[in-house]
Amino acid sequence: MSELYDDPDARYTYRSPLVDRLREAGELQAGRLRLLLPPSFGFCWGVDRALAMVRDARAELGDRPMWLINSIIHNPRVNDDMRRMGIGFLKGPLAEPGAIGRLGPEDVVVVPAFSAEVEEMQLLEQRGVEIVDTTCPWVIKPHKRALKYLREGFTTVVHGTVGHDETRATCSLVRHHGGQYVVVHNMEEAGILADYLEGRIDDATLAAGLHPRAVEPGFDPAGDLRRIGVINQTTMLASESRAISERLRQALLARDGEDGLAESFRDFDTICAATQDNQDAAHLVAGKGPDLFLVVGGYDSSNTRNLARVGDGHQVPAYHIESPEDLDADRLRHRDRDSGEIAEARGWLPSAGPVAVAFTAGASTPDAILGKVVERVVELAGESLPASDTSVADGA
Repeated sequence: MSELYDDPDARYTYRSPLVDRLREAGELQAGRLRLLLPPSFGFCWGVDRALAMVRDARAELGDRPMWLINSIIHNPRVNDDMRRMGIGFLKGPLAEPGAIGRLGPEDVVVVPAFSAEVEEMQLLEQRGVEIVDTTCPWVIKPHKRALKYLREGFTTVVHGTVGHDETRATCSLVRHHGGQYVVVHNMEEAGILADYLEGRIDDATLAAGLHPRAVEPGFDPAGDLRRIGVINQTTMLASESRAISERLRQALLARDGEDGLAESFRDFDTICAATQDNQDAAHLVAGKGPDLFLVVGGYDSSNTRNLARVGDGHQVPAYHIESPEDLDADRLRHRDRDSGEIAEARGWLPSAGPVAVAFTAGASTPDAILGKVVERVVELAGESLPASDTSVADGA
């Protein structure tokens, strides 16, 4: 499947002539600007597949009422396009009030690429709707691994974000089958869990250090943490997932010894291959020494947030932006990587002299939006693109 990620024929949605040119060349000079693009970025195979399935279903099923459980992917432009196609939303900020209660056999419901909770799927089956399941095959991997852990008597530790669609689906699956889980969002929370495993803190301190919904009600740390298996939300920062797994392994090694470790710890890397490719490629372009790194994607996009963190390791100013509308000559609107708040940066683009700007995009970011961001930066710098690259990024 991985060979499809960079297949140009798979990228037929939301194309951009400018991004196609940059993808091929790797960099482009526009006056004083040096524009850099990594070899892997943006729409992955799973996203292309999900959008193609929705488009095909819309064409095949005609005027039948069609709904998305929630966002098809975490990109507002794409979700707006779904609405223009006449597709409604059952949950989330775009939801139509009361729509779930009116579902019936004539309705078609699309399961997003992130998958859905068991309870949601059961409701759809009860309503007798036709289901179009666009769940990404890579998302199914942590589901299968979590069920394997459960069968073997292990509690699943998820490196993920509480409330993220994918992690909600995974936790729902574990809960439905009578298992237990713990969600840790970052190294700090993993460290608290490790401290408990090593006997350094008590149950109350553990609970205070984790998200209130990181575990199920009735979770018993003393019993449920005797054996743990680690998985990760497919869009997390791979290097952090590996570090978290190692920290927990060391904690259990200290608690159980080398012989006991084999019976109390399991680990399985469930980071999506496309996510890993994009992160590795972002490291490469950040390592070229750009003055600025713009990471384009929905503010709700987990993999985009983690791409923005790549710049930290290279001491490159990196900003997670959502669209060209976030950019003005004197300010840049972005999502702060630490707080998650929407913030503004001033003086982000030098007004004179050569500037190297690196770009990348999250797996749910259309090339068309990335292309418009590149064009906006060139415009604000007072430069112009070479004649062959002046085409405005187009949409689907």
